[in-house]
Amino acid sequence: MEKHKINARSILLFTLLLFVILFCLTMLYQENSSVKSIPQLNYLIVVVALFFLNAIIFIFMILKYFANSRHFSTLIMSLAFLSSLVYFVETIFIIKEPIIESALIQMKSNDISIFYLFRQLSFIFLLSLALFCSDINNVDQTDNKKKTVVLLMSLIPFFFFPVIAHNLSSYNPDYCWFIVDYSRKNEAVTWGANYLKIIICLWSFLLFFIITQTRLASDLWPYIALLCLSAICCNLLLLALDDYNYTVWYISRGIEVASKLFIISILIHNIFKELHLANKLAVHDVMTNIYNRRYFFNELELRLNTRNKTCFCLLFLDIDHFKRINDRWGHVVGDRVIISIVNIIQQSLRSEDLLARLGGEEFGVMLYKTNITQARFIAEKIRKNVEMLTGENNIYNIPEPMTISIGAFFATTPDYSASDIMVQADKALYEAKNNGRNQVVIHHT
Repeated sequence: MEKHKINARSILLFTLLLFVILFCLTMLYQENSSVKSIPQLNYLIVVVALFFLNAIIFIFMILKYFANSRHFSTLIMSLAFLSSLVYFVETIFIIKEPIIESALIQMKSNDISIFYLFRQLSFIFLLSLALFCSDINNVDQTDNKKKTVVLLMSLIPFFFFPVIAHNLSSYNPDYCWFIVDYSRKNEAVTWGANYLKIIICLWSFLLFFIITQTRLASDLWPYIALLCLSAICCNLLLLALDDYNYTVWYISRGIEVASKLFIISILIHNIFKELHLANKLAVHDVMTNIYNRRYFFNELELRLNTRNKTCFCLLFLDIDHFKRINDRWGHVVGDRVIISIVNIIQQSLRSEDLLARLGGEEFGVMLYKTNITQARFIAEKIRKNVEMLTGENNIYNIPEPMTISIGAFFATTPDYSASDIMVQADKALYEAKNNGRNQVVIHHT
């Protein structure tokens, strides 16, 4: 539920920001309507920026896919950003060509428009494929066939669309396709409105199906929906303004840059979140959310090496007759017992003490900067609390009372290694269990 709230908040915030930028830039354009073109260098900088932003998003997405190859749609999404790079390169070469006569203004504008149109179509095509395969997994053989078909279909915008766009531009005069008109009288270039309407409709349909099919429940689809929304806004801006010139393109590309930067920031945030989760899982027990065996013994070694003759106590705790719980009540109840006892132990410890799960029903506690009286008091407190709080009518819904055996080793000298301390604590635990369980046994030097 919290994840959906975060997605909804992000979408609302970015949508409001997008419309504010769109409104401000439109007002700026209207106040400077006499300006017929933005310097080519500025436009070139924007296109180069978009090239690198798409390249960065592709790299992040492809790495995300390699980290979790079950999400096949992420691979197809990444290809959508990769396919855009071809059209940006074509556009960069067009912008760099000097304008010698007025006829070249229409030709350059037409070429840029063609590559813009095919870039949008490639994006829509590949995102539609990603949406189609969003439920494909890696288990079913039928799904593997679907993946092959989708990958083959994704080659269409990679190879055929760029070839078609290149041949419809001024590079091939015999098949040149004019989708803009140029008026020499007022030096204005106008889009063919029908092409823009088609693009807007395609983006709108894609946005509708993304929302209805994915429910914006995954990590990436909410932000792809935002990208669709920004594309609709960019094309509506072109459609709403009569003069097609570099100013309009500059504004629309500014909106696109903002949306791509937003997606990159989200991808970086997700990567750091996944790294944080991976680091947490590496040292925490999944079920109880306390430290695991690996972290416990690493920390034991570290504390032994830095304690400088400070008194140190290690506790091993074992739930009495736990196998009986699993056999009689099942593993679901057994898991609930473990989680409940962990909660009770945590309530009984000090903030500086360390608790970890060492095995199925076995736990370890490190008591640092303590004396033997305090260590015995804490161990007895844990034992009594477990016995009392799991008794009749307990709040944890445990079907029968539980007890715990505790073995401890208290060292007053730094002469013991980690393995020596563990052996002594284990011997104390063995003694506690052999002497009737539900008791504390402490060995010390």
